[in-house]
Amino acid sequence: MTNILAIETSTDNCSVAVSNGEKIYNFHESLPKQHTEKLFGIIHDILEEGELSFKDLDAVAVGIGPGSYTGIRLSCAVSQGIAYANGLKGLAIPSLELLALETHKKTSSELVVSIIEASSDKIYLGESSFSEGNIESKFSLLYKDLFSVKNYPSSTSFVGQGCGHFLGIENELLEEFPKASSLIEITKMRKKFDALQDPETFLPIYLTDEDSWQKLK
Repeated sequence: MTNILAIETSTDNCSVAVSNGEKIYNFHESLPKQHTEKLFGIIHDILEEGELSFKDLDAVAVGIGPGSYTGIRLSCAVSQGIAYANGLKGLAIPSLELLALETHKKTSSELVVSIIEASSDKIYLGESSFSEGNIESKFSLLYKDLFSVKNYPSSTSFVGQGCGHFLGIENELLEEFPKASSLIEITKMRKKFDALQDPETFLPIYLTDEDSWQKLK
């Protein structure tokens, strides 16, 4: 599997990437409230840049949040449509895991904790372990008061907007936006373990959607 289309629009940034073999073509730009208007054109342009058509794709990957209602709903619907129309499977990946991979590449930490504020007293928590070229993650919705840095080894890296103003710990990434290129990397990792999913599982997680988040456990 070498040709993967990836879409991540859980934030103000619109991130689309496609791999053609080992080469990855990227679009990553801040487009507040413009995802609906511009996403289809961006997908067309990135496929053209990679010299690919929809029929050349092997899989689709989508970031499912937590994040903005409009952005995640759009990326999931578009990804499902492309997958169904072309007989493809893919991966629906929580955006916290994308932040974890980007942080791991920067810090080489074997454990990365990703945090997004869910409400005034709760956080979405992702704990991602890296070993032998693979990533394993678990997720939870946690009361802020139950979180403690002391529960993790000193070598742990922390990332996400829930770190700084919410928990008062250092955020390893200054740019806190998940990238579609990380979707491609994780999809290639998971393909080795036959983890690709049917498009009906490409379901969004909104910032206040506790039920969907619990299903990921």
